Amino acid sequence: MSNLKQRYYYDLKRLKRKELHYFLAGFVDGEGSFNVSIVPHPTAKFRLIVNAKFQVYQHEKHPEILEIFQEVFQAGSIHKKSGSNVLVYEIASRKTLQEKVIPFFRSYPLATKREALNGLAQIVELMNCGAHKTRNGIIEIIDIAHRMNQQGKGQKWSKDQLIQHMDLTESSETTRRTPTQIGDDIVHAL
Repeated sequence: MSNLKQRYYYDLKRLKRKELHYFLAGFVDGEGSFNVSIVPHPTAKFRLIVNAKFQVYQHEKHPEILEIFQEVFQAGSIHKKSGSNVLVYEIASRKTLQEKVIPFFRSYPLATKREALNGLAQIVELMNCGAHKTRNGIIEIIDIAHRMNQQGKGQKWSKDQLIQHMDLTESSETTRRTPTQIGDDIVHAL
């Protein structure tokens, strides 16, 4: 680590805890994200999987700030973003999101990403209650996730596509499980 980097790291570490935490919240407003992805998965209930994450981005020349996040939260990992010179600090554990990340940003409020945090918090709470294991719950999660990201902008699967995928899966499983023979016809209970 160069002398300048060491000094920067040392100066940040010397901040009082409260000042450092406000600094980190401001940093997240500019370089962080709270996101939820919902993607098809062949073995998941409704064939959809929900991934909630907190991420902070930084050029690979300055990993120190990401290391401070890791130290403050006592969790998460740092990895290089594929095909770029950007490092990513990431927490994907629902328990850590609920117990550490969400309370941290409730104590040290965000200026621009408050709604995204609120959406993440709602989804984590719904998942903790098992909502992602019910049709209505997963639809509610899909709605919140799409509102978090400008109505799903940049997402591979639209809200309607996810619901249609879920409905097709649900109806095909019902069809396979409950055929009943009446005369020459097979009737499928739906």
